[in-house]
Amino acid sequence: MVALPVGGMLLTALGADVVKVEPPSGDSSRLIRPTPATKQGRLYLVHNRGKRSIAIDLTHERASEVIEPLVASADVVTVSFKRGDLARYGLTYEQLSAIKPDLVYLENTPYGPEGPMADMGGYDPVAMGITGVVFQAAADLRGAPKTMVPAFADFGTGFLAALGIVAALRHRDRTGEGQKVETSLVSTAMVYSSQSSNWIEGVDDERAERLAADLDEARAGGASFAEQQDLWWDSFRPGNAGNVYFRYYRCADGFISVGCLSPGLNARLRRALDITDPRMADGWDDDAPGAYDLLTAWVKAIEERFAVRTCTYWLGFLGDHDVPSGPVNTSEEAMSDPQITANGYLSELEQPGLGRMQAYAPPLRMSASPVDPLASPAPAIGADTATVLGEIGFDPAGITELYQAGIVV
Repeated sequence: MVALPVGGMLLTALGADVVKVEPPSGDSSRLIRPTPATKQGRLYLVHNRGKRSIAIDLTHERASEVIEPLVASADVVTVSFKRGDLARYGLTYEQLSAIKPDLVYLENTPYGPEGPMADMGGYDPVAMGITGVVFQAAADLRGAPKTMVPAFADFGTGFLAALGIVAALRHRDRTGEGQKVETSLVSTAMVYSSQSSNWIEGVDDERAERLAADLDEARAGGASFAEQQDLWWDSFRPGNAGNVYFRYYRCADGFISVGCLSPGLNARLRRALDITDPRMADGWDDDAPGAYDLLTAWVKAIEERFAVRTCTYWLGFLGDHDVPSGPVNTSEEAMSDPQITANGYLSELEQPGLGRMQAYAPPLRMSASPVDPLASPAPAIGADTATVLGEIGFDPAGITELYQAGIVV
């Protein structure tokens, strides 16, 4: 619904002719947040710009009559099915590479091709939960994990799919060999999870064992997600205390971000605010009695300073001191942010029956082979079926017969 459509969209921007194969009812993302005028989902409209659509009934006993010549004409095939469905529809790598031996075939699964969940369908929230990423997110008002938006695993997998395909094509250019490329939402989400854990055997064993015991006890006692999450964060204490450098601050009328992650930038922020980090004192010990409380009070005092002035003031002040900072926009505010508009990070397209629409532009630039701004709209269901069939060898009579038989729409 998101991962491979995003990957295909990026390839379209790089010059690929991407043919989206949909069922007769259309991709299910067409139903997500449909527009009143066209009943087309916003998710579909954004992620399928610049593509062509061919609608095939894969359950039809004659579907292979279309699939086989379509595969033979392609450089790349991407699939996102449950493992059993791939074989049932004749879409495994072994089946398709027999048609085209040098095919680049990308298979995306929710959780990976092996293991107890391999045959399950799945979505981004499940992958984010399995990998521990959700434990780093906020709790909602019910005390449960808050659904993470955007769909990080989906989008990240789309980017990786495009990268894997380009790398496989480069390999084919050099060797003549096709290959199978695999992605999964879980493998992508593990990248995000590892940013905070980075567990080192022999170094973090005691912390991990203590945390496991504390969580077992808390869960047995019916602890809320927020309470369990506090245990997880507290297990990093005091290393997480004293963070004034890399975070968000509440101001009098909103929030700003501050990003100082190097010693030089840390020093720049301290000079700007005229503050002294207690941890820079000779003999400082993170584990000393009272150290954590001292750092907590120091952070709170700085937070209170930010809270009495506006975002505009602080962004100007920090900018004057060359401290990396920025506004915290809503997605709607981002559409008119001068930094975003100055760089052309938005695409405008005319969607038939809907009018002008804004969406993100392709997130990369290339000097010698300009990237398509993806200003052409997403296709209607099966809009290009007849055209594509003609390109892969069907004559008008054969195309008409396929329509009449219900194989294509």
